[in-house]
Amino acid sequence: MSNTPVTRKLGRDDVGRVRELFTGRGHDLRKNPKNQYIAFEVRTDGRSIFTLYTSGKLVSTVREGDAEGFLIEQTLIDQGLGDVGPRAPPKRALEGRAAHADVAWLAGADETGTGELIGRAILGAALHTAALAPSVSAIAGAVETKSSRAASGWDSLAQALRGLRSDGLVLATIGVPNALFDVYSKNALLDLAYLRLVTDLFAASEFGAASAAGAEGVLRGVELVIDDYGVGPLLHAAAECWRARGLRVLFETKADDNHLAARAASVYARAQRSREMAGLRADTDEPLGTGNAGDRTTLTWLRRNTPADGCWPAFVKGSFRTARDMLGLPAVTKRRLPALDDLLDADSAQALRDGRVDAEALRVIGPGGRRRRSLATNVLGEPLDGECAAWSFLPLLCGGLVLADDVWRLDAVEAMTARDVGLLSGWRVLVGPQHDGDDPVLVALSRAHRAGVIDVVPTDVVEPMARARHFGAALVSGRTRSPVFSLRLRD
Repeated sequence: MSNTPVTRKLGRDDVGRVRELFTGRGHDLRKNPKNQYIAFEVRTDGRSIFTLYTSGKLVSTVREGDAEGFLIEQTLIDQGLGDVGPRAPPKRALEGRAAHADVAWLAGADETGTGELIGRAILGAALHTAALAPSVSAIAGAVETKSSRAASGWDSLAQALRGLRSDGLVLATIGVPNALFDVYSKNALLDLAYLRLVTDLFAASEFGAASAAGAEGVLRGVELVIDDYGVGPLLHAAAECWRARGLRVLFETKADDNHLAARAASVYARAQRSREMAGLRADTDEPLGTGNAGDRTTLTWLRRNTPADGCWPAFVKGSFRTARDMLGLPAVTKRRLPALDDLLDADSAQALRDGRVDAEALRVIGPGGRRRRSLATNVLGEPLDGECAAWSFLPLLCGGLVLADDVWRLDAVEAMTARDVGLLSGWRVLVGPQHDGDDPVLVALSRAHRAGVIDVVPTDVVEPMARARHFGAALVSGRTRSPVFSLRLRD
């Protein structure tokens, strides 16, 4: 962003939207007593200046390196506020061309939220045929994924992408709990999350059954591009397993700049993060801002809500220096991620590395180091069998949660969807087509989805046990025995 002033001509409605933009971000609309033709001025801490004249002319001068000024300018652009004349060309639209003639399927994955102080890191993945690329490009091909956009804007893009599911577009997301993010190496966590996400992506596609069976060459003709954040040994080792099964795997920095599937994945991840942030804003009494550590409104919220007990809410990444400084705490030394074989038994760990889904064979290393195919919990997600290393990693080890018929009750679901403390909070919840839109349990799940507490994933699999088996998900049930990995719900 240069220091060159940009001039816009605003209409009457635009002026109101601009006022809301600035006040919503916590800025004062200052008068200039020396110039009666200035309606107001806004100056950021980074010395960017936005001046609105009584004629409706808005002049913005964004200083180099000012993140707040940049976000405001991008919001003005995204919302189409005023004509600014010649502009820098938009991000080029991607057509989704395969790198090789034998590639028939394009897959991509990207993450968002790793650098934000508030909210979780969200990873997204997309898979589509080369023939579907023009339709995907029409929705996501020219989207600037690093810019600011209203939650409704991201949600509209996500809905448009979901509309292509019937044509073969497969979408998946996974969130990294802040409780893990604050303790373990970021890149190692992303390795594990991407490993799980790619497994889920193929489980939801036409490759799912053959992939679960471990068929050789089942992924031949598929190209997968993952954003290179500093990929570590775990994901590199998994990539070698995938390549042995025919998959073409690429790790590229800024993958969504050059690969359509990665851009669609980035858009879908941004939509989920935006939904979570919108839900958090609705739950707080004060403006929350963007969640970025450099955002003035976010910093104001943190200062006003600094916890007396030294424990930030679960939606705040307490390991960030900004959060630590406010508590007078030293920097965090992140721990190494446990080895996959310390979380799962050997067969389950190898299946995950291979990208195979096998819910019936899944075993976690439970309390006392014993292999377990089920763990007891309550509606608050508290372990009742005793602590084990695998417990907090379950959202990155399972393909989601499926509710059995015996827990498909409104009272249980309302308790399980409490933000941050409910069993389902932060999970993907896979639902079937057997319930109509007026089902009160489905309504409660949908409400939690819109608030960003959970991610409801619709499927075509009717029977809960079969759904858990197909997607490698854990079954939430009150029953004591289950042929798939389960969370036994107790009081």
